[in-house]
Amino acid sequence: MEPTKKVLLVDDDGVYLFLLKRLLKKHSSVGEVVSAGDGAEALSMLSVDADLGTLPQVIISDIEMPGMDGITFAKELARLGLVDYCHTQVILNSGKVSYEKLDWSVEIPSIAYLPKPLTKADLLNILA
Repeated sequence: MEPTKKVLLVDDDGVYLFLLKRLLKKHSSVGEVVSAGDGAEALSMLSVDADLGTLPQVIISDIEMPGMDGITFAKELARLGLVDYCHTQVILNSGKVSYEKLDWSVEIPSIAYLPKPLTKADLLNILA
């Protein structure tokens, strides 16, 4: 299978980014993995990608980050209409248990939530 998916990781934890990138690059359907340190940087990258027609098929964002956090990022992403949710999966992710209790379909439609750390099985399901 030829690598086809572009993945954007949005997180301020360099170690977590490193580990996720390694796991993702082992998957045969992943062609490119890029990262941003917060939501504002990610929105800037996505704006350029939209102009170039190179939007990612998967976006995985931490929730708690300095600068623009993941929830604000997801709301701005929806407000700006930068991605088509039929072609781009957006996953918020956090190690805090309190986020697991939120009804994400009400909070931010078209967004999925998975707890940190993402496992190999989580990534396989995301990339399937």
